[in-house]
Amino acid sequence: MSKEVKLEEAYGDVNLEMLADFALTNGISGHEREVAQTFKNWAEDSSDEISYDNLGSIIALKKGQENGPKIMLAGHIDEIGFLIKSIDDNGFLRLHPVGGWWGHVLPSKPVTIATRCGKSYVGVIGSQAPHGMPAAKRTKVMEIAELFVDLGVKNKEEVSLLGIQIGDAVTPKADFHVLANPNYLMSKAWDDRVGAAIAVDVLRHLKDEKTVSNVYAVGTVQEEVGLRGAKTAAQMINPDIAIALDVTIATDTPGDDSRIKLGVGVTLEVMDASYIGHKGLLYHLQDLAKELNLETQFELLGAGGTDAGEIHKVHDGVITLTVSIPARYIHSHLGIIHRKDYADTVTLLTEFCKRADADILEALVNYKR
Repeated sequence: MSKEVKLEEAYGDVNLEMLADFALTNGISGHEREVAQTFKNWAEDSSDEISYDNLGSIIALKKGQENGPKIMLAGHIDEIGFLIKSIDDNGFLRLHPVGGWWGHVLPSKPVTIATRCGKSYVGVIGSQAPHGMPAAKRTKVMEIAELFVDLGVKNKEEVSLLGIQIGDAVTPKADFHVLANPNYLMSKAWDDRVGAAIAVDVLRHLKDEKTVSNVYAVGTVQEEVGLRGAKTAAQMINPDIAIALDVTIATDTPGDDSRIKLGVGVTLEVMDASYIGHKGLLYHLQDLAKELNLETQFELLGAGGTDAGEIHKVHDGVITLTVSIPARYIHSHLGIIHRKDYADTVTLLTEFCKRADADILEALVNYKR
């Protein structure tokens, strides 16, 4: 008799309402105010203080003991997008990229344009039908400078009547989807709303706990254009231990090496182009994950960086590690993550914050001495 095959059931206690709220709120680099409000809405019931740095990063603090270790959990709240670079006489908008884009993923995709007075309009990035198109053009990836947004207006004067002007933010438009296997979640902006949501979720899990450590959940700004908010927020907090929470590239799709997979659990980043992870903290989290029966995998990136790249250099140096969430198709309109990676990361970091005390901090400090 053949074995019955069933789809997996949904893993863990994952608040899909919160995840969708984080992912679908618009906020490209330098325009994160609405996302910071979303962060605040979900964090304030579990926080003792909410504050901001002067770039706009939001900091939610759960107080521990007065002299307890300061732990910074940082997920950046900005997403990649565009600014309006120019408006032609026919009302088409030319784009300036904010963050890293590959032109191949953009034609025919919808976007949202936000105006100074708070109105939003939907447009589409124009594409050309292949009929009669020269082969050389069909195989060429379009440069960002060649792309334009079609608002469905008659001319430049109608664009002006809408209140749209040079410099307005243009954000990818997408929906939130629970896929056929309910553990797979698809949306825009997982990079890095999922990291910000994890930071908040750890605070929510610590709400009724008394901790020695002071836990700072931070939504940093302008990561996609140079890790800027992480630097100012870390200078403000001066943490003893920092964990950057960010997506990494899942390589479990056809043609890749299957080294980093969705649904493993916890992904510990050994290094990337912006930092080398603190091995004492990496080994500590690895051992704690094993104790909690959570699977781990290890990531090494030759290019790219996370907020850890700036945080670890603040003041006299910060014990820092990136914990990653594998995601497919990042830096496009839609990406896919897995509930297990989210839930297990929240479980691990919640337990770490519960246990962190002066002895653990001293052991981590002395690891390199």
